[in-house]
Amino acid sequence: MVYVGVDIAKVDHVVGAVDGRGERVCRPMSFKNSEDGFARLGAWLEGVAGDPSEAVVGMEATGHYWMACYAFLTARGYPVAVINPMQVRAVRDLRGRSRVKNDRVDSELIAETMRVGQCDPTRLATDDVQALRLHTRYRQNLRDAVAEAKTQAKCLLDAYFPEYEGTFSDDFGAASMAVLKRCPTAVECKRTQARTLSRLMSEASRGRLGDAKAAELKGKAASSVGIDLAWEAASLEIRGHVAHIEYLEGEIAKLDRVVSEMLRKVEPLVLTVPGVGATVGAQIVAEIGDVSRFRNAAALVSYAGLNPGVSQSGKFEAADTHITKKGSAYLRRAMWLAASRAYQYDPALGEFYARKRAEGKSHREAVTAVARKLCHIVFAVMRDQRPYDPSLPGRDPSQSDAKKQPVFDSQSTSNADKS
Repeated sequence: MVYVGVDIAKVDHVVGAVDGRGERVCRPMSFKNSEDGFARLGAWLEGVAGDPSEAVVGMEATGHYWMACYAFLTARGYPVAVINPMQVRAVRDLRGRSRVKNDRVDSELIAETMRVGQCDPTRLATDDVQALRLHTRYRQNLRDAVAEAKTQAKCLLDAYFPEYEGTFSDDFGAASMAVLKRCPTAVECKRTQARTLSRLMSEASRGRLGDAKAAELKGKAASSVGIDLAWEAASLEIRGHVAHIEYLEGEIAKLDRVVSEMLRKVEPLVLTVPGVGATVGAQIVAEIGDVSRFRNAAALVSYAGLNPGVSQSGKFEAADTHITKKGSAYLRRAMWLAASRAYQYDPALGEFYARKRAEGKSHREAVTAVARKLCHIVFAVMRDQRPYDPSLPGRDPSQSDAKKQPVFDSQSTSNADKS
C-alpha cells in the first residue's frame, strides 16, 4: 500500500508519498489547482501506485481549497481522507520536524499521518445536505453581521443620544427602527414634531405606541447630554446601519423559509427531539450529514467538541476539565442552543439538568451535559429513523442494537452523561 499526502493551498498543491515502512516512494511534486494540474497529479499517482486500490490519499481540511482536488481523486476511484491538521502536527512533533515547515515536507508528513493514523476515507454530503449546510452557515454569517451592525449603531447612539437606550423594550424593534430611520440623534429628535414621532411609532407598532412614547422621547432629547459634533455624519451612519440590519433580517427570513422546507425533506424526524426547532435542526442535520459515518453516539459527541478533556497522570486525575471544543463549531453551537431550551420543556432532561446543578455544576456546565445527552438522542433518531419518544423504557440507544432497543431512555447514564 502506498500512502499519499497532498499539501493543499489556494493555487499550488504538493503531493508526496511513503510506503508501508514510511520510506519515501519518490520526490514530492508540485501541481496547479487546475485541469492541467490535476491531470499531472493523475499521471504521478499512476506512476507510484499503478491502481487506485493500491493507494490511499490524505489531505488536510484547509478551508475549502481541498474540495476540487478531492472531487478529482474520488471520481477516479482513489480513497481520500480529509484529516484534521492537528493529527499532522502530532506526527510532525513525533518525527522531530516541529521547526521544519514547507510544502514538500508537509506533503510527506500528511502521507505519514495516513500510514500511522488509520484514517478512514471521507464521504461528502449529498446535494441536499450540502445545500442545507451552505444555507445554515450563510444564515449564521448573516446573524453575525446583524449583531455587528447593531453594535456599531449602539456605539454611535451612546455618544450622540445616550438616553435613547431603554426608551423601547427593544432598541431594534419595529417602533424603534422607524424612529432611527427618521431621527437617530438627539439633535434631530428635538427638531422633529411630537405628532410625527407618534405617527411613526403607531404605524410601526400597529397602534401599541403613540403620543405617550413620543412625549417621553422628546423629553429625553431635550435634556440629552449627547454630543452634537458632526451629528449629521453620525446620523447618516446610524441610518445606514439600520438599513443594513433590515436588509440582513429580510435575507434571514427568506433563508428560514427555504431551510425549514429543506429540513422536512431531508430529515424531519430531528424535529421530534426536544429543544430542536427548524433553524437549529437544520444546522444539526447539515453538520452531521450521513450519521452512519459515526461509529456511535460518543463519536458524534467528540465531533461536536462537547466531550470533556482528560487530565490524568499516575494516581492524579483532574476532577473538572473543560470540553475539547474540537470538531464542528457549528454543530456544537446548535446542540448547545437546543440543550438550553430542551431541559426547560422535557421533564427527563429537566431532571438531568437539575441533577447536574445539584452536583455543583454551573448553569453552563449543566447545559453542556444536556447537549451531550442530546447528541445521543439525535444519533439514535437519525440512525434508527424513528421519532424521539421519552416514554419508552430501556438503555441508552447509542450503546445498543437498534433492532433490540428503543430510541432513547431518559434515565440513561452513559459515560458522556457522567462527565
